[in-house]
Amino acid sequence: MSLALHDPDLVGDVDPEAEDRDEFHMEELLKEWTDEPPIRHDVYPESDDEENADGSGRFDTHIRRGDGFLYHKQSFFSGVAFKEAVVDYALRTGCNIKQYRYDSDKIGFICVGCDGKKGGAKCEWKVYAAILKSDNMWKIRKFVDTHSCIPNGECEMFKVPHIARLFVDKIRDSPEFYMPAKIEEIIMEQWKISVTRNQCQSARKKALQWIEKEYDDQFARLRDYAAEIVESNKDSRVEVECLTSAEGKDMFNRFYVCFDSLRKTWKESCRPLIGIDGCFLKNKVKGQLLVALGRDANNRIYPIAWGVAKVENTINWVWFIKLLKEDFGLRDGEGFIMISDRQKGLIKAVELELPKIEHRMCVQHIYGNLKKIYGSKTRIKPLLWNLAWSYNEHEYKQHLEKIRCYDTKVYESVMKTNPRSWVRAFQKIGSFCEDVDNNSVESFNGSLNKAREKPFVAMLETIRRMAMVRIAKRSVESHTHTGVCTPYVTKFLAGEHKVASNAKVAPSTNGMYEVRHGGDLHRVDLKAYTCTCIKWQICGIPCEHAYGVILHKKLEPENFVCQWFRTAMWKKNYTDGLFPQRGPKFWPESNGPRVYVPEPPEGEEDKKMTKAEKKRKKGVNESPTKKQPKAKKRIMHCGVCGAADHNSRHHNKDKASISSSQPSQPEPSQGSLTQA
Repeated sequence: MSLALHDPDLVGDVDPEAEDRDEFHMEELLKEWTDEPPIRHDVYPESDDEENADGSGRFDTHIRRGDGFLYHKQSFFSGVAFKEAVVDYALRTGCNIKQYRYDSDKIGFICVGCDGKKGGAKCEWKVYAAILKSDNMWKIRKFVDTHSCIPNGECEMFKVPHIARLFVDKIRDSPEFYMPAKIEEIIMEQWKISVTRNQCQSARKKALQWIEKEYDDQFARLRDYAAEIVESNKDSRVEVECLTSAEGKDMFNRFYVCFDSLRKTWKESCRPLIGIDGCFLKNKVKGQLLVALGRDANNRIYPIAWGVAKVENTINWVWFIKLLKEDFGLRDGEGFIMISDRQKGLIKAVELELPKIEHRMCVQHIYGNLKKIYGSKTRIKPLLWNLAWSYNEHEYKQHLEKIRCYDTKVYESVMKTNPRSWVRAFQKIGSFCEDVDNNSVESFNGSLNKAREKPFVAMLETIRRMAMVRIAKRSVESHTHTGVCTPYVTKFLAGEHKVASNAKVAPSTNGMYEVRHGGDLHRVDLKAYTCTCIKWQICGIPCEHAYGVILHKKLEPENFVCQWFRTAMWKKNYTDGLFPQRGPKFWPESNGPRVYVPEPPEGEEDKKMTKAEKKRKKGVNESPTKKQPKAKKRIMHCGVCGAADHNSRHHNKDKASISSSQPSQPEPSQGSLTQA
């Protein structure tokens, strides 16, 4: 390109031909210019001293494994990688590829979709790779990319290991969904390849073996997993406790985790209430999952800590509660509430570690125990629950008298359970939690049914993820809520509105109000947030009598709700959540010894849990299927002897058969020994 140079002495003397020439050359350069391709990563960089040996002009770019494309001079790090690439090619094209050569330094494949035996032309497709000493890389040395066959749904090299490799991730996530029939169906739909049910069964079994080996390795690195929790969620507490075996191995004993964000949130914005319970694990590592839950401003569960112990006994409960006491500053328990069932080891542990805590017992478990003894007493349930729901001692005595009149033995059994530990009338004022059962923790354990069937580390990860996602979803819900109080309060007051609107309110000169309802009079003090029924003081939400006064004075009921149920507190519950964690290959190395699965009890080495054993044992008062019980069938009795196992028609026959089947010899007395 030439440029016109202008003499400074010749200002204004411009050569128009030179300018046109310059413009023309600039336009030509712009036409020839092409944009450079986007910068890509994970590709082999090209070098100036490397030339394409076959002269085809095709760049030797790196193709990601799994795309199903092959080409001449393609490189692989191993023969296995080459074989996997051919499998991907077979899946993409649907051709029947078969391996014809496999040596330590050379591998070859041909297409047998059309072998020429039936008169047709033999398919010429062929690929051959070898490793040479000159470059020390596996490369495709020969590639005939021409097919004369039509895919027929067969592929000889698509064997069990390849099927297992394709579905191992899916089986890991949903093992019960990806059964052999489903795997066979997906292979036909996605790749149009026909496989047998036995192949799919074997592939699923092999994938499960790989997954089990993977989880065993994760369990051995349990200390590394604990280090990852602490690194991703600073100031969290994780305890991995092991016992040394006779061989010097670290055998797992107990595990505990408390995330720092959950601990701070509970201390700052949750009521001083903790519900605890245990449930059994359903996998190779046998033991009990111990959980501790709080309650948010919407009166829903808030997980704060969990752990695993081999058995549910006093020693392990003392260990778990001691850690809770240290993490949450419970001291001797004064001013805090704990709700649990009547497990003896748990009760003893609470007495030892938290002697001054308000320990409430679960009425559901008490009712279950009474039902076992008095199964025919159908009115126990309403009588017992009405007793538990008594807000003051007057109601308590009324309902207790009803139980005594109903059955004195039931009354005596109820008194042995210490009703003061599970009746609302004896709850400390200011707790703002009227719970008399541990159903919230039971429901949380129920939500972990599938998680408890997973291997140990996968189970812990599932619980952590559930807590993380739960907080994230409820954070959105709480921060988008516009009311002064939470939806729980709205629902609570809606249930009392009808009674409150019918209440008769009489004002007093001292700022108090007299409320008549149902033949009773109650004294309400709006300034002190009190009512003589005690319900307002226990719940923290206006009772029907106080609500009647609020409606009478046309006030806003939300202004008389305690701070624990305000939307501001709800938002505070879900401001801080859990930080995401990394996968096993990114876990930091703790340099601790491997952790081994404890030996199972003698006689249970090869025993696997059945589906029936994995299910929670239902109590006698619970429906096994959560359905309405069917109507009881009429039981026929014998008209002669009155027994229920036969009728009068078979009375003599059954009696004769029983007498004939028994040998005529004297029956040995109790405590005597007979020798066969």
